[in-house]
Order: sequence, then structure tokens, then C-alpha cells
Amino acid sequence: MSPSVAVVTDSTAYLPPVETVRLGVAVIPLQVVIGGRAYDDMADIDPAGVSAALRARSPVTTSRPAPERFAAAYEAAAAGGATAIVSIHLSGEMSGTVEAARLAAETAPIPVEVIDSRSIAMGLGFAVLSAARTAAQGAGPNEVAAAARHTLEHTHSFFYVDTLEHLRRGGRIGPAATLLGSALMIKPLLHIVEGVIVPLEKVRTATRALARLEDLAVQAALTLKSPPLPPEAPPATPKPPEAPSATPEPPTLTPDPSTPTPGPSTPTPGASTPTPDPSTPTPGASTPTPDPSTPTPGASTSTPGGSSTPTAGSSEAAPGVAIAVQHLAARARAEALAERLTARLPALTRLEIVEVGAVIGAHVGPGMLGVTVAPAS
Repeated sequence: MSPSVAVVTDSTAYLPPVETVRLGVAVIPLQVVIGGRAYDDMADIDPAGVSAALRARSPVTTSRPAPERFAAAYEAAAAGGATAIVSIHLSGEMSGTVEAARLAAETAPIPVEVIDSRSIAMGLGFAVLSAARTAAQGAGPNEVAAAARHTLEHTHSFFYVDTLEHLRRGGRIGPAATLLGSALMIKPLLHIVEGVIVPLEKVRTATRALARLEDLAVQAALTLKSPPLPPEAPPATPKPPEAPSATPEPPTLTPDPSTPTPGPSTPTPGASTPTPDPSTPTPGASTPTPDPSTPTPGASTSTPGGSSTPTAGSSEAAPGVAIAVQHLAARARAEALAERLTARLPALTRLEIVEVGAVIGAHVGPGMLGVTVAPAS
């Protein structure tokens, strides 16, 4: 029996197809345009295709889905027996996708609640999974939406890119911020604040940047060891309710003494017309060198091999925490990072390795490596 609340998202969540099918999540593809030809993300073009185009310096742009595609998904959900829909999408500060969903919701045959995740990639994906699992348990639309928002409020995303040039071209980060990574081989670490990508730290080498990325992920995981429950689920012991936050409070981070923190830069919000929209998101971090062993097109998920002995100063456990290591054409480096995180956080509830698709890949470039830390649903 299908849940009474249907969950809809877009392709930039980069969820494993087997999971979206099992949970009944409808996925609306964004588009990537290469050389004047449009491709549906996750369907018509794979990460290797967009990586090759970027290396060849071919013109690559992205565009939001047309409202009609959302309308068709909403009508199909109603025809399938759903009585309400929760539609969760990538940050409206980076794309017009959420606006297209809202336009379609106005004429949908059943109530639709559209949620701007103010995130991207698995920052969005973990919220979608939380909503879908809540819906599968028979919850109503308010509870399903609350589950998604709860996950989003406690999610942290950090990422590394080899160059800020792809973000600059797509309008995701300002020209001044681009200069931060151009001099003296500075390698920037970035994160998402208020739905936009901003610089977090500057590191001198790629090796040090990736080590710092690992530390940031571990610190964020430790802050989520006992995340608060959603509003609908009272805590086990009475205590004053916490005021919800519209956006996640960044974890308390121990700064790298050799890495000054740059000022934030706000990207240009996405256009809301169905024509190619250079305002499409970007995920996680970065890692150079394409890996020919990259699996099937689109998002690929796997649990890394065995965990080693925890390193000095690591947490002994991180129950209730999920981590996604995301990459573009850098699977070997992503697997190495996942193994180190497993060693330092051996009691993680879930750890995924995900290769981002063409739309996000167009804005971060080959070699991106990112980490998303969220409450496990």
C-alpha cells in the first residue's frame, strides 16, 4: 500500500535509484546543456560526460525543470492515491527549481507543500530520505514536512574544489572570492550558509585541504551524536522546547592556525524561467584526477570497506549520524576519505559514497570532494 503522502524531489539530490524506487520518491530531472544540446541530469548524461566536456572547455550550462514536469509528477501522485505531496528541492538561492515547483503546486489536484532545502546534493538527499521514510510509516503531511526540515536544520556540508573557476562561471561564487584560490596555489574549503556557497578556510596545498575537510566532518559528526528530535516526537525526558532554526547552525570548528578565514561571498540566485538557467547548484568538495573505475552514470552509492582502528583523538562513536562523501571523477580519493572517516567514527549509522551528476558537476568541476553530515533517519 502506497503512503498517503507522496514525496517529490529533483535530480540534484543524487539519491541511489534503488532507494528512490523502494521509497516511492518521484525525481524531476534538471538539465545540463553542452554545445547547445540539452540533457536530462541522471538520465541522458553521466558524470564522465560532463567531466570530459569541462576538461575540453566546452560551454556547459544548466537549467531548471519546466513547471509542467512538476505538474505531471503531482498529477501522477494524486492518480496513485496520494492525498498530499511534500516536494523538496535544491536551494532557491542557486536555482529557479523551487519556484517552478511552486508554480506547479498552485494547480495541483491535491495539496502540495514545497520546501526550499537551502542545500544541495546529499544535503538535500538526506532530508528527502527522512521525509520518505516518515511517509512510509503512515505519517501525515505536516509530520513528513517536519521530518525533512528537522534533518535540514542539523545538516552540515563542506567541500573542496580544485579551482573556483567553475563556480565563478556559473555565478555560484563572486569574482573576489575566486581570487582567494588563484594566488600561491591556495586551495579553498567552502560550505553552505543561508542556502549559498561561501568560503570557509584557505589551505596551502590539496593534501592539507583534504585533511582539514576530514577534520571538519568529524567535528560536525560529534555535534550530531545526540541530535534533537523533530517537534512532533517529544523527547524521552521533559525539557524546554528548542526554538527551531531556519538554517543549520555551523558546528563549533577548531580553526587551522595556518588557514585564515575569507569573507563570505553570495552567489547569484537562479533564474525562474524554463530556459537555460545558469543558477543551478553545486555540491560538496573536490578531488583531482578522474577515476576510470567510476561506476554507473549518475549517483553511485557504496559502503566503503572495513574500518580500521580509530586514530588518536577520534571519537569512539557517532551513533545517529549519517555521512555522505561526494565527488566528481575522484572515486579513489573519495573512498580513501570514507575509510578514514569510518576509522575515526566507527559507530556511524550510515556512510555513503556518491558521485554527483552532471548538473552539480558542471559547477564544481572534476576533482570535487565534499562531505555532508546529517542526522540518520
